[in-house]
Amino acid sequence: MTLVDMRTKILNVASNLFESRGINASGVDTIIAEAGVAKATLYKHFPSKDLLVIAFLKRNADNFIEWLTLGLKDKSTEPGDKLIQLCSLLEKHIVTQRSKGLPFHLASVEFPDPSHPVHQFSVRLSKELQAYIVDLAKETGTVEPESLGQQIIMLFEGASLVERLSPGSGATSRAKQAAILLIRSSLNH
Repeated sequence: MTLVDMRTKILNVASNLFESRGINASGVDTIIAEAGVAKATLYKHFPSKDLLVIAFLKRNADNFIEWLTLGLKDKSTEPGDKLIQLCSLLEKHIVTQRSKGLPFHLASVEFPDPSHPVHQFSVRLSKELQAYIVDLAKETGTVEPESLGQQIIMLFEGASLVERLSPGSGATSRAKQAAILLIRSSLNH
């Protein structure tokens, strides 16, 4: 097995454990046992558990942004259409059975200390997602794209939390409806 394959195997096992049991509940010894590797091998690829968690978050966030970008590719260029399509994609992601919410939520809850590197990385991912939405809002010529981007992310982050606590509650659908109203209002000014 190549070094890249071994790193990927460890990250895959850790990711499955983090998503199913939680990050803090998945200790290094459990990850080593599940991956069938030596402790030295894990630490060769990930010098600390925090770096393993950050790699997990980065991969999830990168995959999420790539999925959003592909979902928006070649869509109508009418003002607001991409933002409305983005809302549909966010809704789909949150309500999907596999989804555990937005990529950074799990870690931000398990690492609430603002000085912890995992918490700081989660904040960075949240800001990157908001910047992604703001860039789309700028493309459409909306009024106050920064404000609109923040409002959209707040709606979907809140809906993600509600759906996590009460699956099937309809919160995500209502967040999408509210976001579309905000988008249309922003375009009409």
